[in-house]
Amino acid sequence: MGTMVRRILGFLWKYKWRFLASSILLLCLVGIIYFTSFDRALFDSQSQAITFLDRNGKPLRTYFSADEKYSQYCTLSEVSPHFLRAIVLIEDKGFYSHKGIVISSLGRALLQNIKGGRVISGGSTITMQLTKLIYNHRERSMTNKISEIFSALKFELHLSKAQILEHYVNRLPFGNMIYGIKEASQFYFGKKPRDLSLNQAIYLALIPKSPSRYNPAKHLKRLRQRRQQVLKLFKKRNYISAGEHSRAESEGIYFDMKDYPFFAPHFIELVKKEYTPQNIPANIHTTLNLELQQEVEGIIRAHLGRLRNYNVSSGAAIVMDNQSHEIIAYVGSPGYFNDQISGYVDLADSLRQPGSTLKPFVYALALEEGYTPASILPDIKFPSKGGFFPKNHDGLEHGPLRLRVALACSYNIPAFYMAMKLKPRRVIEKLQQAGFYYLKSDPGFYGETIALGSGEVKLRDLVEAYSLFANQGRIYSPIVIKGKRTQSRQVFHAKTAYLIWHILSDPAARFAGFGYDSSMNLPFPVAVKTGTSKGFRDKWALAVNSEFTVGVWIGNPKGDNMSDLSGVGNAATIMRDIFLAVQKDWTRGEPDIPPGLVKHTVCPLSGQLLSSNCRDTVEEYFDRDNPPSGICNYHVREGDRITVKYPEIYRQWAGKTHNGNELSLQRENKKRISFPQQGDFFYISQAVSRQNQVLTFEVMGFSSGEEVQFILDGSHYKTLRIPGVATWKMQPGDHRLSIHSRGVELDTIEFAVR
Repeated sequence: MGTMVRRILGFLWKYKWRFLASSILLLCLVGIIYFTSFDRALFDSQSQAITFLDRNGKPLRTYFSADEKYSQYCTLSEVSPHFLRAIVLIEDKGFYSHKGIVISSLGRALLQNIKGGRVISGGSTITMQLTKLIYNHRERSMTNKISEIFSALKFELHLSKAQILEHYVNRLPFGNMIYGIKEASQFYFGKKPRDLSLNQAIYLALIPKSPSRYNPAKHLKRLRQRRQQVLKLFKKRNYISAGEHSRAESEGIYFDMKDYPFFAPHFIELVKKEYTPQNIPANIHTTLNLELQQEVEGIIRAHLGRLRNYNVSSGAAIVMDNQSHEIIAYVGSPGYFNDQISGYVDLADSLRQPGSTLKPFVYALALEEGYTPASILPDIKFPSKGGFFPKNHDGLEHGPLRLRVALACSYNIPAFYMAMKLKPRRVIEKLQQAGFYYLKSDPGFYGETIALGSGEVKLRDLVEAYSLFANQGRIYSPIVIKGKRTQSRQVFHAKTAYLIWHILSDPAARFAGFGYDSSMNLPFPVAVKTGTSKGFRDKWALAVNSEFTVGVWIGNPKGDNMSDLSGVGNAATIMRDIFLAVQKDWTRGEPDIPPGLVKHTVCPLSGQLLSSNCRDTVEEYFDRDNPPSGICNYHVREGDRITVKYPEIYRQWAGKTHNGNELSLQRENKKRISFPQQGDFFYISQAVSRQNQVLTFEVMGFSSGEEVQFILDGSHYKTLRIPGVATWKMQPGDHRLSIHSRGVELDTIEFAVR
């Protein structure tokens, strides 16, 4: 073993000069590779804080950068020359003359550290400090110091002095999690860095030397003393005149340190979803109007304070500009940090039961299926499945109603009837098209009660959908980022949208349900719809005109029931106050009337053209292609007297309403099946016991005591004597029902059950 070692050493000694030359050549090659290679991506990787601004440039909220800093980048041209002079003077007087390191400074620092027995000085130039910031060197060690020296030499080879200084001032630590001159200038003085005064520039240049030691909030006296020294150096080096020095000496200083803004937090979270972490800019100009936002928040808090005794704890509201399709106010809860009401939950983006707020879409579909605002709907108890029958909010039945009145008064019975005639499947498809895409359960799960709020929706989507009534049936996706383009889709015909808007904006049509002294009546044209979910868990108010759409929800995040708010003001009252706050021009509001709509004078009871016997009149809009049919046959002259003759289906209602006095009924000329009707479609609900899901077969035109045989799917089902009742437990399939009397088939209809 020893012999082998001696041979190796002898070989090395013999060829020592060759090895030395080779080693030097290798080191030179490594040095060339090191100093010529340069990764500019190092300077692009600085993460910045993200600031959200309102539509007028007012700060809404600032988020930390990815590395937990408040920081924004700026160029040297955006920075006060006073600051640039001060930072060079304080940190590296020879910055513009050296090549990255100063040997004398490094030697002096080494002697000071050896003498003091600890690290007292680093001897670092601005370029060396930049490498330290770039590579995030947290510890003072020999390894890091050597790395900083070589990196500084490399930086000087590849970057100009201006580039080095720009990267440096954008990474300087200013305490309070602030990094970079732009963010520091804004935080400490509320200014852009180019607008800093001489004193302000010097103060800021001093802080990075030791952000904790020179923290203005704690050590302002120490900072002032050091500022005075730097100011003298400025005068000595002729950076400033004697007059500028005197003014700066006598000038006071005020640090305008404020907490970072925290406005509209739920809206900001919504805006963030528009970006990916890779493409989010440092400044985002949103569509929000901060002044209006704060006013809307104040309105909600004031009303919730008034309603606290009625077990109402929270609310949400959205205001959308219908001209620009921009969200200008968005309140997800009255208190983001209030854990008692789960304030951090965005209730404008939460699924809740909508109550009657979906009825306008059901009636809009009916208009597109051939109904008109004057079509008569039965607001009476009619046969339905499962033993369920809806009740109106006033507990009454109102007999024959024009569609206009049924919708404007938000009666439940005609809406249920309408959903049954249109078929729940069609209603749900249209609701999905309107943006309620999450109504995905089988149509049988919702049934006809979809018109009464059996699904769950979001306030955000209600506002978006309601805006179509003022936008010619077209939905425009709400814009939350200023300057961004919207997308749109046609959901209803323009004539349909206008008719629904006109109905919901008609105080006379809703008088029977809400009276004239209602929060739904505003001093300018606006269509309003309210809704209440089962058990008073949710209260809604939606309002729309050509200018704005406003949506309001109130309730309890956990779903607790509210007290009955009748007479004390509720969501509609809040909506009214918000709409009054946002719309300043009371002369505007009605959407343009689409071509193809015409007015006819009709009988308000029958919805038909006037006869000479009609006592009252009303004007109604009709599609030119779907005018009213027939002359009123409700008002009949009998001798010298005019009486009202109701169709036979209103027998029971008229008997209760008129108490048998002056009751006149139009006897059906044809004996027929009145329920189900031809083509009716029923769903077996998963939420109700099968035993309770039955249909009641009803007939018309028969006198009391007559016998009727029901033939179902070709087989005798039941014989009954009028006014008996025939019920049938629903079975899936396509069915055919016939009625016979005295051996003669009188009527046949087909219906389906799924």
